Amino acid sequence: MPLILLLLLALTPALATQADSLLKCSANYFGKDSEFRFNFQMLTRISSTGEEMQKSGTLITSAKNRFALTMPDMQIMSDGINLWQYNPLQKQVLIKLISDLENKLQPTEILFRYLNTKAVSAKKEVWKNKSVHSLSLNPDKYKDQFKSMEVWLNQADCSPVRLHTIDNFGNDTWYSIENLSKGKFSEKEFKFNAPPGTDEIDMR
Repeated sequence: MPLILLLLLALTPALATQADSLLKCSANYFGKDSEFRFNFQMLTRISSTGEEMQKSGTLITSAKNRFALTMPDMQIMSDGINLWQYNPLQKQVLIKLISDLENKLQPTEILFRYLNTKAVSAKKEVWKNKSVHSLSLNPDKYKDQFKSMEVWLNQADCSPVRLHTIDNFGNDTWYSIENLSKGKFSEKEFKFNAPPGTDEIDMR
């Protein structure tokens, strides 16, 4: 067996151990009961057409399925029981039960599913002139959705700065996370107050 191959085989367990340690570090950063606010940018390249789609927004997350997702063309909020989906262009809000929403479609699941995977390997990348950890992830838990997943972590505290997925159709998506901060948010952050003239459709 060539020497270079032997060296690579010897390094593989060490790389996997380092990657696993970094993923645990990231999970510890979030903890169990912490609440977070951050801005995000999303860029998706559609495999079949080459078209690029961009979205941006702010997400506040809390325990018990409470979240507030705000984007230019949509606002989705949940107080843990009720879910409001507001379209400002149509001046319409749909009111549902959070239990009726598929778990994989919840904003917190979309952006933090990497914590439920296993890390395969780690390497260094540069993001915004800073060195970061890039972890290749095993997508088996989400194999019905993705064939490739990775996360980039801040070296200082293991907080995520980028997420990358390639779905089963070959669509390539990057999430960039900015201004991530911990805090305690009041209940009013997770309840929607319809602007005057909004058409409310209660689907509960």
